[in-house]
Amino acid sequence: MEDLTKHQLILITLLITFVTSIATGIITFTLLSEAPVEVTQTINRVVERTIQQVVPAEGQPAKVITTTVVVSEEDQVLESISKNEKSIVRIGTIVVDGSQMVSGLGLVVSADGTIVSDLRSYNAASSYSVLFYDGKTYPSGRVHVDNEKGLVFMQTNLPQNESPKYTFYPAVLGDSDGLKIGQTLIAISGKDSNAASIGRIFQLNFGDDKKTVQNILSDIKISKTHFGSPALNLSGEVMGLEAAFGELDTEYSYIPINVIKAATPKALEALAN
Repeated sequence: MEDLTKHQLILITLLITFVTSIATGIITFTLLSEAPVEVTQTINRVVERTIQQVVPAEGQPAKVITTTVVVSEEDQVLESISKNEKSIVRIGTIVVDGSQMVSGLGLVVSADGTIVSDLRSYNAASSYSVLFYDGKTYPSGRVHVDNEKGLVFMQTNLPQNESPKYTFYPAVLGDSDGLKIGQTLIAISGKDSNAASIGRIFQLNFGDDKKTVQNILSDIKISKTHFGSPALNLSGEVMGLEAAFGELDTEYSYIPINVIKAATPKALEALAN
């Protein structure tokens, strides 16, 4: 060992490190393959997010610093809800005793304050108000009913002299045709404030083209007390809305957001005329 040069010692060290890394990987893989399901599920729910920053140093070339941040599923759920909390509204109506009752939840789908909800939350004989995330309440305006899709679109009436003008936050809508069985969903419900339920997609019903999702079935049991609850993915995109859609409605189903996206332009045009 004493006869080895410095260069040879470095090569031996690198070789030992390389062999050790391979051995560690093999042992880790073997242990994980034999680990209980609960352990592997927990590990699989942790994601590594790589962040790169360009940091310029005075008088020197810019240097790229790479940081790896461990993101848990809990972090993703919280971030997803946060992205949409300003877009989720509650639809209120006056009942017989004069008090206001929440008949359903809805989503803001345009910058002018148009919302969409489950048609079952609406009755043409009643008047409605829209309660927003910050406690602001405005009366609903014109209504467009889409009986085929089981949806209702409502305008929000703002006072003409209100200053500053109220800002609406349209929901972040995803692509429901890209959903996969086993994917995580976050259902938002709640009468007076948001309540979250987390589950997974266990079945997707497709159209004749075998590509278009017509119904999303998850293991989250939907409360029929308040219709129109949205379902989010872990990226903060709305993937579905609790609404009746033909014969596919069950207490575990959501209408895909692509169906709502396709119906929205026609509804906005009808409301504008």
